[in-house]
Amino acid sequence: MPSDLDHEFEVIGNYFAGTLAHRHAERAREIIDLWQPDLLVCDDMDFGAMIAAEQAGIPRIVVNVIASGALTRIEHVHRPLAQLRQMYGLPSDPNLVQLTRDLIISPGPSSFRHPNFPLSSGAISVRSETEPARADIDHPAVAWLAGGNEAHRVYVTLGTIFNTESGDLFIRVLQGLRDLPVRVLATVGPAIDPASIPVTADNIRIERFVQQAAVLEHCDLVINHGGSGSVLGAIANGVPLITLPMGADQELNAERLTQLGAGITLDPITVTSADIRETTRTALASKNLCAGAQRLQRENHDLPPVSAVLGSILATRELTTHTESGAEHPAPRVG
Repeated sequence: MPSDLDHEFEVIGNYFAGTLAHRHAERAREIIDLWQPDLLVCDDMDFGAMIAAEQAGIPRIVVNVIASGALTRIEHVHRPLAQLRQMYGLPSDPNLVQLTRDLIISPGPSSFRHPNFPLSSGAISVRSETEPARADIDHPAVAWLAGGNEAHRVYVTLGTIFNTESGDLFIRVLQGLRDLPVRVLATVGPAIDPASIPVTADNIRIERFVQQAAVLEHCDLVINHGGSGSVLGAIANGVPLITLPMGADQELNAERLTQLGAGITLDPITVTSADIRETTRTALASKNLCAGAQRLQRENHDLPPVSAVLGSILATRELTTHTESGAEHPAPRVG
């Protein structure tokens, strides 16, 4: 499945800002009317919830889930959002300024954003966290990955959506890695049976799912599809990437990794096992690639944790349980 950015931009306009936004606006407004929250929290693709909150007059916290920030294009979302705004009796917003009128929280380094789509002035960058839970650390696949005598550790994932649309990509990748001095953990997602991947080797283990936060601290390289969550996880751990973008925002993320010297991009359609083998060798031997990943890791580490930022937000917005005079109010409701 090749990446086609023009198609992805149209999907954002027609579906996320169109069909899905209508559905979410209606449902969010029902919940707001029923629950009367003081604050609405949503992600930056939930245009319907943003419009419902604006109409209800309640503040929003919008969490960026598109790491590059470059997937929403005005020319594609303006018309459907204008129609939805009119339906809810809101004034015209041709430049989409209302999408950033309230607080925006952006996980990960701000330098990863596409230079043509910088964060708004009121946005707050927070640390992308990857601390695993105890149960995740104890997963037997994590102990297996950390063990062995191989020189390097590689994590392979194609996410949980595009993994089922990737054809024989898992096979090509794993065949390319099997003869290298690397220990490989691959996760194929809940919809794929690991036994259906016909690549067996002592240095390869295939699981449906292992929490990546427990895996990445052991890795020297990640090979993935370039999804925002997977990329930010690798960045938080200072691990360089080989990306195989197939859709959504993946090509944009892969482009930023390449530009920032923290990743290498390969075509998932044409890539061969030999390409994977040689590119993995190159990536593992590259001091520049490792340095690029570590620069992003340091930038991410220097950011405040989201818990500290949210505490400040609640205090400044007077959504805490006490007023300045000390009188108590009900705890804030967050939708």
